[in-house]
Amino acid sequence: MKRSSLFVLVLLVLAAAPAWADGPTAAKAIKGTEDGVTTIAITVASKGDEVYGVTIKGAQMEDIRAPKGWVGISSGSSVMFRTGENPVKSGNTLAFKIQTTEPSASLTVSFRGKEDAVGQSVNL
Repeated sequence: MKRSSLFVLVLLVLAAAPAWADGPTAAKAIKGTEDGVTTIAITVASKGDEVYGVTIKGAQMEDIRAPKGWVGISSGSSVMFRTGENPVKSGNTLAFKIQTTEPSASLTVSFRGKEDAVGQSVNL
């Protein structure tokens, strides 16, 4: 009886481990609208992994604003932000701003480390 209870407990812990895993997260906030163009701030936070790249997809981009030390390239409904020396470090956050005429569009945010993807994509 004790063995089966212990086995079930171990399975529950292993199933919940991805939810506890450290990794980058993102949150969306509408900052304002002027002349039909809405500014949306995507705040990226990191736990564990340093983030050197952020890709946002899903809304037609009118303009973008990168944090200090970052560059951004947009095309249609996608923007990629990158840095070489100012990553989002563990415990810190950075805000990336996009201007769009589609404020209610669903956004997908993905993250990159120095070389490879880190964490899971976030749907906002």
